[in-house]
Amino acid sequence: MSALKQFLDRLLLLDLFAGLAVTGRHLFRRKVTVQYPEDRLEPADRFRGMLRLDSERCIKCTLCARDCPLDIIYIDWHQETNPETGKKEKVLDRFDIDIQRCMFCGLCEEACPTEPKSIWLTTKTYELASYDRWQNLYVTMEQLESWRVRPSYTDEEVA
Repeated sequence: MSALKQFLDRLLLLDLFAGLAVTGRHLFRRKVTVQYPEDRLEPADRFRGMLRLDSERCIKCTLCARDCPLDIIYIDWHQETNPETGKKEKVLDRFDIDIQRCMFCGLCEEACPTEPKSIWLTTKTYELASYDRWQNLYVTMEQLESWRVRPSYTDEEVA
């Protein structure tokens, strides 16, 4: 029976017609043209954009750096005594990400124990291109904290 089914599938080209049905459905939809540099489409909610860090929420546990499969997150911290409370606190010295090797998998975000997360991928930023090969491949803590929806370097390079 399976040999007959395979023969009929090859003869009738059912896979081809299934693909053409998808094409036919999209053929009669209204087309949308976006004038890109001036107008931008909003990415979906599940879109993984550029990383963002909130250093106030970060508890300096380094779980995000340990869970990163590529080891591209670099965190340095030291302990200081708070003069008001007398307790030791962790102070974040360095939180850098090597974007050149990042695959935006989201494991760093899942490892973060704080609620709400101190690092997250859903910034909806997709404009990461630049004209210089080595520009914006290594992101520092200050850049992660002040990441905007539209990076400032896109305005500078276009102008």
